[in-house]
Amino acid sequence: MNAFVKALRFVGDLDDEFYDDERQRDVWNEASAIGFQLFQWASLVSAAVLPWVAGSTGAWVGLGILVTLTVINVLTIGYSAARKVNLYTASKINRVRGLVVAVVLVIGYVGALIRVQPDTFSDASSWAGGVVGAVVGGGVVGLGVWWMRRRNARFEAEADQ
Repeated sequence: MNAFVKALRFVGDLDDEFYDDERQRDVWNEASAIGFQLFQWASLVSAAVLPWVAGSTGAWVGLGILVTLTVINVLTIGYSAARKVNLYTASKINRVRGLVVAVVLVIGYVGALIRVQPDTFSDASSWAGGVVGAVVGGGVVGLGVWWMRRRNARFEAEADQ
């Protein structure tokens, strides 16, 4: 085990004797997955609403929630990848649920950024910069999707061998 896996196993307390019983472990893993998803949904909704109901302070709190949520998701996916489980080949992400998550996430980030700098978007050059940023960001996302598909194809090819 590398240091990353060891650290996250320590955080999850996975060496506890509690995990020795298979049924107990399975039920706890299901409960943990449900709790993780509930926390994600509550975080997403809170971060999307806070900038609009609590102004600039809410925007900063919402931004902190979104960044923390993003980092935790990346670490979770990284842990499973380090244990040779590829989330993207093992599950279906192109579902309505994924679209709803993406929309709420964008609402949260955009709302927070608009509230933090409310007078930034008052002139045409700011809007033009926003459009250019959106196009470049979309290109980066497209490249990310292309790279992940290639990686998933390699992962599946390795699994078939």
